[in-house]
Amino acid sequence: MAPRWFETCALAAIALPAAACGTDAVGVGACRQVQTAECQEAPACGIVLEPPYHTSGTDVDECIRFYNDACLHGLASGSDPGPTAVNQCVAAIHIAAATAGGCAIVADPSTSTACAWLAVSTSETDASSDSAEAAPDASSESAEAASDDGGATE
Repeated sequence: MAPRWFETCALAAIALPAAACGTDAVGVGACRQVQTAECQEAPACGIVLEPPYHTSGTDVDECIRFYNDACLHGLASGSDPGPTAVNQCVAAIHIAAATAGGCAIVADPSTSTACAWLAVSTSETDASSDSAEAAPDASSESAEAASDDGGATE
């Protein structure tokens, strides 16, 4: 009979990875469609697609494969704009590549009115940077407390 700790560890090894892979990503399909359009139009604008580096296929193919995985995190804005807005954004990217001065939109689609929903608001950016700044403070406080106790742990 296996020791009880072995069963506990085996259960934890199965449960933890499953818990870590959440399905709370928003706009995965929208992200993939926009990134595919960007990858397809980048060469016409002279935008270099490496990295990601690859050994087979074209730069465009590898760019699309890269963003298929990268988009699993969803849109940074945290909201899916819906199929109509996504289609309008994708069309704007394709049209921009053929338009004088349109390569700026291919490089950063959020600058287009059709793709404005891609932009992350400054309040969201500020909130994430505030929480990132708060984390080091908390850890430094706990480190200070540990040094005040002479490093003793319970």
